[in-house]
Amino acid sequence: MLSDSALVRPLGSGLPLRFNFQLELWHDRFLFDGLVDRSSWSLYLYQEPLSGHYSLTRSWEPERDEWFPNLGAAARALERWYLAPIPGPDRRSGRYYYEARLEVEILSLGDLDELEHWLRGEVGEDESDVGGAVARGFKRLFIRLIGLSARKYEARTELFQPR
Repeated sequence: MLSDSALVRPLGSGLPLRFNFQLELWHDRFLFDGLVDRSSWSLYLYQEPLSGHYSLTRSWEPERDEWFPNLGAAARALERWYLAPIPGPDRRSGRYYYEARLEVEILSLGDLDELEHWLRGEVGEDESDVGGAVARGFKRLFIRLIGLSARKYEARTELFQPR
């Protein structure tokens, strides 16, 4: 994934990447499938400008950054298997499938500052601040217009029956 130059260039320029994962377990039914469970988590990657090292922060343990000496080591860390907190389906209870989504988004420096405050548990911007919300919306639109858009990936397993 980090072989995509459209993601690596901004990362090398000091803009962090956010990897948003979502995993869902679905029960296959005749007319309408039923959502059994859902889990979401994020990984944040940025390059420290002075040392050139890469930091990876996980949303489930934000106080513990993991540092890597180069992009290759950081990419291998991103490719590790992470266990999602979704228990498997009940045995002999029908057919199921998993759906997975990944969105890779380039954050602005302001987004990074907001993220650091949120990870520390500090209160964010006033939700009722309409002007601030509009400004953030324009900023995100501008980032997408100059080619720093998000990448979205989706996958679905074949139907399976637990034994």
